[in-house]
Amino acid sequence: MRGISRFQLILIAAIVVLLVVNIFLAMGYFGAVSTKADLENDIAAKEKAIDNIQSYNIDALTRELAEAERKLAEESPLPPEVDPLEMIDHIINTVQEVELGGYTYNPTGGGTTIMGGHTYKTQGYTIDVTSAERLPRLIKFLRLIEELPYDTIQNNDIKLTYAGDDTWELTFNIRIITQ
Repeated sequence: MRGISRFQLILIAAIVVLLVVNIFLAMGYFGAVSTKADLENDIAAKEKAIDNIQSYNIDALTRELAEAERKLAEESPLPPEVDPLEMIDHIINTVQEVELGGYTYNPTGGGTTIMGGHTYKTQGYTIDVTSAERLPRLIKFLRLIEELPYDTIQNNDIKLTYAGDDTWELTFNIRIITQ
């Protein structure tokens, strides 16, 4: 039996190298075909999205947005502003209704607060009231203040102290959030 000649070994090595190169080229080709198919699918999806956007009537949507913004401004629970004279009138009427002894009312100025990512104005007030022998009146006064015609009122820093001689003092801050 004769061995494989040198020429045959060179041919076998060349065939193996060609097979490896073909496999490598085939993998590159199938990867490129797959990438091309993915890109074609992306292009088709983008074209469909553009067609969907073009089917909207932008003028009609703009009118709907303007109407929604108008309704929000008109029906908003946030008052556009609080008249300080109206606020003091509410406090005086509440003091008289509950029959409290004395009161002081001090505007603490405006500020801002952030809710839901939006900045709103605030108007603050400090109220001090006293009642001789009648703690339930102070509690009723506080409840009536909470029921003022402002949906965005906050009571803060409520302090109830016994001042002696059967006299109670109630001090608190209110803050009304406006547009």
